[in-house]
This record gives sequence, C-alpha cells and structure tokens, in this order.
Amino acid sequence: MPLIALASVKSSPGVTTAALALASSWPAGRRLLVEADPAGGDLGLWLGLPAESGLAGLAAAARHGHEQGLPWRHARELPGGTHLVTAPAGAGQAGACVAALAAAGLPKELAAADEPALADCGRLYPGSPALAVAAAAQLTLVVVRPRVSELAHLEPRVRELEEAGLRLALILAGAGRRAAGEPSYPAAEVAGVLGVPVRATLPDDPRAVDHLRRADGPGRARRVPLLREAAALAAALDQELCAAPGMAELPAGEPDRDERQVSAGDRG
Repeated sequence: MPLIALASVKSSPGVTTAALALASSWPAGRRLLVEADPAGGDLGLWLGLPAESGLAGLAAAARHGHEQGLPWRHARELPGGTHLVTAPAGAGQAGACVAALAAAGLPKELAAADEPALADCGRLYPGSPALAVAAAAQLTLVVVRPRVSELAHLEPRVRELEEAGLRLALILAGAGRRAAGEPSYPAAEVAGVLGVPVRATLPDDPRAVDHLRRADGPGRARRVPLLREAAALAAALDQELCAAPGMAELPAGEPDRDERQVSAGDRG
C-alpha cells in the first residue's frame, strides 16, 4: 500500500486540509495520517484532541526499535477510519521529531506497510527534515494555488525536489484572494509550464473545511465539493499505486518536462 506525502513550497495553500480530506476519503478500512510538518502541527488544535504522545511518542519509540504496527499505537482514531498521528504545535519539538523519525528509517517502513499512509510534510524548504519523508513516498502531492505569485516560486524548486528523489504531482488549491489583476491559470497550462501532472483541483469550500475541523466531521459530509474531489483523487491514486507500487502513471497526454515552453515567472 502507498505512502503519499503532501507538501507545499510557498505560502499556506491548504496542505493540512488537503491531507485530512484525502485521508478521510481513502478507500480502505483504515488509513494512517502522520502530521510530519517540522513547523508544528495544527490538527490536534483544529480537532480539539486531548494532548497525547502522537509524533513525539512515536519518535521516542522508534529510537528503540521498530515493532510491527508502531505508528498505529501512537495514532488517535477519527470517525470514518482515519488514524491520526498529531505533531507538537511548537516548531522546535516538531522538527526534532520529524528528523528523528527520518533517521530511524520509519518513512521507508510506512511506504512498505500493508495499509495506506499519508504524511503532511508542510512546507518543503532546503534542508527540511520532512524531505526524507517525501523522498520515501511513492508520490508527493505539492499543493499550490494556480496563480503566478505561487507558481513562480514552485517552478525553480521542481527539479531540485526531483533530484532529491521525490516523485511529484500537483494539487491545485482554490485561488483564494489574490492581487488585483493577478490571473488564475487552468490546470493544463500549469502542468505544461511546470512539466508536472495536475492530479486534482480542490475548490474553496468553507463548508467542507468546517466539517473537517470538527472531531466528528472527517468521516461525514461526503457530498460537499471538496470531499467529492478528494474522494475521486483517492480512488484514482489507490488504484494506480496499489496496482504497481512506486509507479504512479501520468495521465494520458500529459506533457513531460522537455515540452515546457513558457516560464511561470514570465507571465503576468
């Protein structure tokens, strides 16, 4: 079963929301969501969960060996079958935990496990300990808003991330607020410019976000637009990655990197 990483490279386009929506929609009896954001976790606060060992406890246990099912024992079960490992809110402690898990080789074990796992890696910056988590994943979904102020930052990072061992695809988040006159680009154009396939477009959906941020919400509200799109993406990825682990196929007709013709930084 796959390990899927979700991340961004600029701003806050909704990585944690996308990770929770995708985990809640994954077509499996249970699935693991690990908050591996070195900047600190949000999910425990969002969901009003009691303070538990979470990522800190998992990192401490991993230093003393890897028992089968270790991450699950440090996860809290949410309605609908998602098991969540929450990160500490503080960046210092969270970053140390992610680094310890990477050093212990836990990301590779998650990628080889029998049940699906997702990792919220937050913002991937040079030297981030979460890069090791993303590199172990079968696929890293980079969440980005389809506007030039974010695409221009992502374009120079694509090759760097691929050279670090990441297999990339994009999730386009809702364009949200943008500067006057700043356009929003369609998925096909974004994929062509960056040479990275766009796997989904997640709409701005305050109703879905409200449901996801309630302790009883992640397993509900399947019909709202955000969760419909997340469910479609989860089903497609489950079929592709579970059928041929590590070999996520590009959608038919998707341009490869050599076909790029325009620089995102040249458009305005």
